[in-house]
Amino acid sequence: MSKAVCLCSGGLDSTVAATIARRSGMDVYLIHVSYGQQAELREIEAVRRIAGAIGASDLMLSTLDLFRGLSALTTPCARIPQGVEVSLDSYSTPPTWVYCRNTVLLSMAAAYAEYLGAESIYVGFNAEEAMSYPDNRPEFVERFNALLERAVASFSRPPKVVAPLVDMRKNEIVRLGTEIKAPLELTWSCYLDGEIHCGTCESCQHRRRGFVEAGVPDPTEYLH
Repeated sequence: MSKAVCLCSGGLDSTVAATIARRSGMDVYLIHVSYGQQAELREIEAVRRIAGAIGASDLMLSTLDLFRGLSALTTPCARIPQGVEVSLDSYSTPPTWVYCRNTVLLSMAAAYAEYLGAESIYVGFNAEEAMSYPDNRPEFVERFNALLERAVASFSRPPKVVAPLVDMRKNEIVRLGTEIKAPLELTWSCYLDGEIHCGTCESCQHRRRGFVEAGVPDPTEYLH
């Protein structure tokens, strides 16, 4: 059975991507990185449940201190834009941007994939977030894969980054996730670490709009 490493935040997009890998018959290994994000404990809880729900072969929980305190997302008690401060269709990068995050996290996933002999690394990059986050774009995936051709040992076959949602918006991802029975109800999208989703941060607003536009009942409980 082919192996796939799935970089999973515990959120909607990466969970759908991991479910796609599993349903395609791959042996799935999840990797989740705690890098100082305010909601890291909620994400860990979510990804553990997701690993069980999709039948993942293993879950690696890794910790990285590089980003702590370098972004609103990774600074404890820092103010996260909410409500009308958020523009869902903006091309500007918000203060929750974490510098070169996907480059670093994908490098970690690639190291794990080479160790396992996995042929693929699945990610939840998508068109909606690519508007303001450049490391979600197809060009990023293409160039990273080119880098991997020169980044592994001579006796290894380089894994390939697979981004099955890269051309999709959130409503399309919700519809697809529903069709393939991804455990959407287990996912955590909120940037904050409350008992339930805040409902007003950028990530919550993308999630809410996705379910509404998809015409799919939203299983999420929101504070606001």
